[in-house]
Amino acid sequence: MGQQHDLLFRALLDDPVRAGILIRDYLPADIAARLGDEPPVPLDGSFVDRTLTPSWVDRLFSVRLRDGGTLLIYVLLEHKSHPDPRTPLQVLGYLVDIWESFVGDDASRMRRLPPVIPLVFYHGRGPWTVPTSVIDLIGADEGLRDLLRDFRYVVCNIVPIPDDQLSSDPEVRAALLPLKYVYRQPDPEMLLEAVLSGLRDGSPLAQKVLYYMLEMYPRISVDMMRTVNGRVRPNREKDMVSLAAQQWLDEGRAEGWVGGKAEGRAEGKLESIRLALETRFGLVPPEVEARLLQASPDRLDTLLRRSLTAASPEDVFADEERRQDS
Repeated sequence: MGQQHDLLFRALLDDPVRAGILIRDYLPADIAARLGDEPPVPLDGSFVDRTLTPSWVDRLFSVRLRDGGTLLIYVLLEHKSHPDPRTPLQVLGYLVDIWESFVGDDASRMRRLPPVIPLVFYHGRGPWTVPTSVIDLIGADEGLRDLLRDFRYVVCNIVPIPDDQLSSDPEVRAALLPLKYVYRQPDPEMLLEAVLSGLRDGSPLAQKVLYYMLEMYPRISVDMMRTVNGRVRPNREKDMVSLAAQQWLDEGRAEGWVGGKAEGRAEGKLESIRLALETRFGLVPPEVEARLLQASPDRLDTLLRRSLTAASPEDVFADEERRQDS
């Protein structure tokens, strides 16, 4: 599931102009005001961490400052459902990797390392509770802290931001909306209408946004997408929606599931049921979790619908209880 979040977010940043809009929208205002008018320049951001596990910086950009200097912006999407307490260490590790790549074999470059600002975008279920600097993790008194320098990142928690304030650009807003609501249970038609209203005709990003919604929102079907698109964008029902739907169907995610894709689709529905129950009742009881894991794939649609209206987590299985009692 994390791969789908990454694919959409990277598509959002693929265009330097759009990336520049997002960076300006989420940098602190005093820093954004110092940026030049040119779009940011994408840099190589592929590194291997210290455990030799491949890790990819979602995007690394170089931006010009109005005073002639250069600033690097490292943009990361945190797509776990809850904040990762290791984030400050991970960000610090990526900063070291970026600087190591800059220095290379020329030790003289150590004295002119480029400034780097990390932007951590987050769209999980709960609020961001992790410290934004390694300094806040170190067990030291105030006297020692005065000797330590700060390595802080900017948290861009998009969940509490009003929809119309997610970005100054309509298409960037449209791409962020599915990420904002993926761990919640919005009205699917209202969400589709808001997204489709912001996507631009012929934009390469549009197909990826709609594909993401088909993949990550079980309540959204191809037919629903076409219907809403016809309402929002009259006489243009067969453009980007058809392309996204065809790709989705070709990969075996159509109604009825194709071959080996069934397992992934079932897991997606299980996750949606868990999210609905956690949102409404808190932590899912272990006995309910066990019964969900035992449910057959053709039963998950019914359980998903019930999870949205059930009076309790156990009530999702109300019809089974009645059959056993009869």
